[in-house]
Amino acid sequence: MPSKWRELADEIAAKINSGEYAPGDRLPKIEDLAREGKGSKTTVHAAYKALEADGLVASSRGHGTVVRARVSLSTGAEREERSKLTGSSWRAGERSDSHMAGVVAAPDDVAEALGVTAGEPVLRRTRVYRDEHTNAVISHSTSWIPAVFAEELPELVMGKRLSGGTSIDVITRHTGRPVSKRFSTMWARTTTPADAGALEIPEDTRAAVIVLTVRIVDTSGMTIEYGVDLGGPGCRWAKEESAE
Repeated sequence: MPSKWRELADEIAAKINSGEYAPGDRLPKIEDLAREGKGSKTTVHAAYKALEADGLVASSRGHGTVVRARVSLSTGAEREERSKLTGSSWRAGERSDSHMAGVVAAPDDVAEALGVTAGEPVLRRTRVYRDEHTNAVISHSTSWIPAVFAEELPELVMGKRLSGGTSIDVITRHTGRPVSKRFSTMWARTTTPADAGALEIPEDTRAAVIVLTVRIVDTSGMTIEYGVDLGGPGCRWAKEESAE
């Protein structure tokens, strides 16, 4: 027999999936549900934590517990294409913040992707994409770039959003060499405590998330960026293709 908190979580999840609670709606306060006889405060809190782990809601101080939109992740190539068309890599209902940049030692996987030796200096740029309505993290995005571009393009090292498009746009304009190939991968895994800070979730969250990577190569054969996007719990990847 399911525990009391699981029954309550399933009951609220059904209301979310049916549309009774719509994206952006704030769930009742824990104290209110407890007074209504839905269980103790501990029970209701556990139910809300389960919904958060399932990616259905997001909790934050000052906002309460809010129903998340069932958003889709964008690949690096899709954001690059959107930037070319609209001047922004954001999709409707998104915004980005927490832009950071700096030169660091290359981890093993990054070194392999960029074709450098592990521990060599590389440029790392990070930002967070959020749902405008719930403020929940859609994805934490990291761009790994050869250190030579940190020296030649100081704007890439500034911890703020680029005004001239994506980092790829900035690099290709500088070199005059367009993108030739993109090598993309995607897989799912379970969150770890190390993901807590990036995704703004509790350290004990155990939820399925999608990881998207793209290695971008220019016409000279140089890998100019290795991008890694970690989706927030409940986010999915979807692509629409024409039948023609």
